[in-house]
Amino acid sequence: MQEPGSVPPSTQPSSANKEEIPLEYAYRLLNPGGVVLLSVGTMGGRDNLLPITWNMPVRKDPPGLALVCSREHFSYPLLALSRQFGVNIFSAEHAPTLLACGTVSGFDVGDKFERFQLEREAAVHISAPLVAQAIAHLECTMVQEVSVGSSSLIVANVLRATARSDVFSEGQWRFDRGLTLLHHLSSDRFCISDKAIVVAKR
Repeated sequence: MQEPGSVPPSTQPSSANKEEIPLEYAYRLLNPGGVVLLSVGTMGGRDNLLPITWNMPVRKDPPGLALVCSREHFSYPLLALSRQFGVNIFSAEHAPTLLACGTVSGFDVGDKFERFQLEREAAVHISAPLVAQAIAHLECTMVQEVSVGSSSLIVANVLRATARSDVFSEGQWRFDRGLTLLHHLSSDRFCISDKAIVVAKR
C-alpha cells in the first residue's frame, strides 16, 4: 500500500542522468534571461549604453523592476547620479549590436550611439535618451540600491512604457507576426523566443 504523499515508484526522480554543476555556472540554469540595453546619462551631456541580462519585473501595480549592475562599469556613476535610466528592448536581429555595446567600454568610446549607429530618442519622464531602434522602452527611476559584492541590485519604478504596435498589442508580445526576442546565455551565446504557447486549464 502506498504511503500518503509518497511518489509512485514509476515517477521517482532519478539522479542517474544528472551531474553536479560548478557553482560558477549555476546562474546559467536560470538563464536565458531577456537581455536589454540600458541607457543612462542625459540627452545634452554624456550618456552611455550598457547591456543588462540580470533583470526582472518585481511588481505589477505600480510597475517595478530590478536589475544588477556592476559598480565598475562606466555607466554606474551616471546611473547613481541621475537615478534614472531607460530600458530598451530589441528583437533578435540586433544581437550583434548588443554584444558590441557590452564588449566595448564607455571608458574607451566617447559615444556608443555614434559608434554603433544608433539614434537617440527623447524620453518623457527621464533625462536619459532612449534608443530609437528598440522595439520597446521602459522609462525608470531608481527607488532602492542594495550592494551585492562589487555590483548593485537596483530596484526601480517604471514611469512610462512604450512599444511598437506591430510586435506588442493587447498586452502581449505578438510572436505570430514574426517577432523574435533575444535572450543571453553567456559570453557571445544567445538564444531566441519566437512563439507563445497557451496551456489549457485543468
